[in-house]
Amino acid sequence: MTAARRWPIHPPPGPTEALTSWLRRIASRYEADLDDLVTDLGFRPSAAGDLDACPPDGFARALSERTGLEVKQIQKMSLNGWSPRLIDPNRPGPDTFPLYNQQFSVLLGVGRRRVREIPTWLPWRSTRPALRACPQCIAASQPPYPYQLLWLLAITLSCPFHKCLLEVRENPVSHFADWDHKPPVPKPASPTVLTMDTRTWQAMATGFTDLPGRRIHAETWFRLLRTIIDELEATITECTTAARMITGIWKTAGYSARVGPLSWQPHESYPPDVQVRALQTAATAIHLLERGTLTGRGPDATFFLPLKS
Repeated sequence: MTAARRWPIHPPPGPTEALTSWLRRIASRYEADLDDLVTDLGFRPSAAGDLDACPPDGFARALSERTGLEVKQIQKMSLNGWSPRLIDPNRPGPDTFPLYNQQFSVLLGVGRRRVREIPTWLPWRSTRPALRACPQCIAASQPPYPYQLLWLLAITLSCPFHKCLLEVRENPVSHFADWDHKPPVPKPASPTVLTMDTRTWQAMATGFTDLPGRRIHAETWFRLLRTIIDELEATITECTTAARMITGIWKTAGYSARVGPLSWQPHESYPPDVQVRALQTAATAIHLLERGTLTGRGPDATFFLPLKS
């Protein structure tokens, strides 16, 4: 690819589009590939390894000079651009897990959950990466198919725009050739799941999200949601007298009991199907809290109740 000061022909990024997705679409305009663009920006092709997570220093600025897009907007297309809102911090440490998951208490009382130190843990980033994609978003676009940053995380189940469930894919994120020939039939998402995921998309797109009678920062929403999942996946010893309530939430979501391996693992370490069930059950818990048919034992359950006048 011939070096140039600017790339005059490039498609604009979509809302919440991942950085690599946008770069592949730019490369397609120039009949190039992702490594060509990375090299043209003055970086080694190996830097393209995980641009959606943590681009090298100076990458966003170099890309801004070529495209005219603001540096901050480019940074928001990668996960490290969402620190500390979504990923806190970029470099995990022993106290990252308790700081992120135990700032709030919703279903269980304060101090009921064990303080766990997981040095390599990062919120929402699966240890078994799998792309979740909306079949209708893909069907409405052209190759190379754009994908959203949120689709890379174990945090959403549905597309609020098409109101259908995301499909879990294990193929490389840039390959949807199988969907060209045999697209999956969209499955409608339940109202409870759509409510939860719409809030997550709103938080990602605007920095805020709306709960009953109040607006909260995205940082608060991501931690509240992760807290509820952690409480639902707590051990029987941690639940104590709340074990019946937790089991009841799982049953209301359609599962006979907590679904997952016998030994405790963080949500991000479970297989994709277990993550899906946990997110469905979290949506159910939020719905029950907001209807008033479930009373959380933690003080932060009030986030899901209307403000008293």
